[in-house]
Parts: sequence; C-alpha cells; structure tokens
Amino acid sequence: MKIYLTGGSGLVGCNFIRVATERYGARVFATLNAWRPTGPVQFEYGLVDLFNPEEVLRSVRAFQPDAIVHCAILKGLSNLYSQRRLAWQSYVEVTRHLAEAAKAVEAKMLLISTDWVFDGTQGPADEATPPNPINYYGVLKLACETLLSSTVQDWAVARISGVCGVHWCRPELALRQNAGFGNLAKHAVDTLREGRPFDVWDGEVNALGTPTLATDAAEMILKIIRLNRKGVFHCCCGESTTRMELAVAAAKVFGLDPDLIRLSRMDHRAKRDLQGISIPRDSRLSASNSGSQLEHSLMTLDQALRAFRQQLETGQI
Repeated sequence: MKIYLTGGSGLVGCNFIRVATERYGARVFATLNAWRPTGPVQFEYGLVDLFNPEEVLRSVRAFQPDAIVHCAILKGLSNLYSQRRLAWQSYVEVTRHLAEAAKAVEAKMLLISTDWVFDGTQGPADEATPPNPINYYGVLKLACETLLSSTVQDWAVARISGVCGVHWCRPELALRQNAGFGNLAKHAVDTLREGRPFDVWDGEVNALGTPTLATDAAEMILKIIRLNRKGVFHCCCGESTTRMELAVAAAKVFGLDPDLIRLSRMDHRAKRDLQGISIPRDSRLSASNSGSQLEHSLMTLDQALRAFRQQLETGQI
C-alpha cells in the first residue's frame, strides 16, 4: 500500500505514519515545508508547494499512490481570521489541487476533517447529521468535504476530535490546552507531573467532546483505505466526556493527583486571541456506525488514556 500524505510533521500526521509503516507495512511519502524528520519516525518525504497545482500533480504522479491522505492545515484559529484569503487557499484550494491529482492517478483520497463542522447544539452528531459550522475553521473544513465529494469518485472524510497523542516528530513541543479538547490531556499530565495545579478552562470553550487517541484515529483511517470504504466517518473514541472529566481521568491513569485539578476561566491571552470567534460548546460525535463499517472496536476513554501512557513511557505504538 502506497500512501501520499500531507501534514506528516503534525500530531495526526506523524502518528499516521507510524501506524501505517509499522502495523500495515505501508510505503508513505509525506509532503514537508521546512522541517525535516528526526527520531523514530522514518519515511520518504519531499518539499512540495501545495499551492501550486502543477507541482502537486507532478509529485503525486511520480509517487503513484494508492491513496492520498490530506492532514495539512494552517494552524491557529485566530490566524484563519486574520489571514482569511491565505486560510481559504490553505484549506480549500490545496484540497482542490490534491483532489484533481487523485483523480488523475485514480487514487483514493481521504480528507481529515473535524467535529467543529457542527454548531454545538447537535451532539452527539453521527455521520449523517447535517453540518452547521459556526466559525471559519468549521466552514473551511466543510467546504473541503463538499469539494472532495464532488470531485473524486473514490473519496472519504475522517472527522476527528480532541486529539491526544505523542508528537513523535517533535517531542520537544509543549502541547498546550486550547479552546478545543486537543492537547488537554497532555498539558494536564505535564503540569501535574511537576506538582503544579492544572486549571481546566470553563466558559467560551468546547466543553463537551469525544476524545481521539491519534494512533487509534490512524488505525481507523487505514481501515477506510484497506477495506475500500467511501463516505463520511467519525474516527474517535466511543465515549464522550467533559473537559474536567478528561483531565481527572488522565491524572488517575498516570498515577497523578487529581485534587490539583481546578476549574477556571480561560486565561486572558487565549480569551483575547479568540475574541469574536464562536466555539461549539458541545462537539460530541457518535462513531458507532463508523466502528461497525470499519470492523473496529471503539476505545473507551480509559483505554485511550492507558494506551497514551504506554506510548509516552515506552516509545512504542
């Protein structure tokens, strides 16, 4: 199996590479910008200007993949608003270039999407729930979903949410709590290990969600490819939770003191960065249909956190 991957140096991408190469024996080519791989994650890579459709097509034709997996994004929610044109190009136009390339080489294309295509009143949303995004990130991802499904015959969308996992490519990065569920467990564990209190944000944030272990999402995505499934899938745990419950559960699994966890308001810097940006309060996903289609047993929150601890402590997936 040959997979052409964008965003390979990100959290989702580097976990996908490890699962694809170590569990599935896949050959992976990842597009990179300036960063170079180090450490345990080894793969083929090249500098590809994803804004250039001719360069994308040349690169895809040279590799001749069975599937294209599109993980790359423009990071920072506030950046999407301050650089709206760049954001549209980075999400929608890049998806268009990859979709056209996938069509040209008759490859499957899979887009990584988000729980934030829903408005915060629809949870737990299943794969058939009509999307209704309330911020630009959700709009961009929904536009990409729509474009893909109308361009490529063999397509799939994998919506993930609240991703936690080891950043195998860049373990030195300090992952911080944000308005979504992503990074919350890792930030809590890192803080509690230092014996310091951890403040779980409340108010103006994503308060209910369905966490995702990065390697488990990768496993589900690879099953979409291997089983040749088409359509929209929710690639996440089978259990939803609150921010506080997630932090407490992480503390208990890692043998840390949950009494050091406090509920607080979002810090001033984060609140300033998110001023005027709507955040879906309840982004819970239902993944039971996806689990059934992919013959995949959905993880409980406890299972996901225990697997996360094992990965952190052993370096193995």
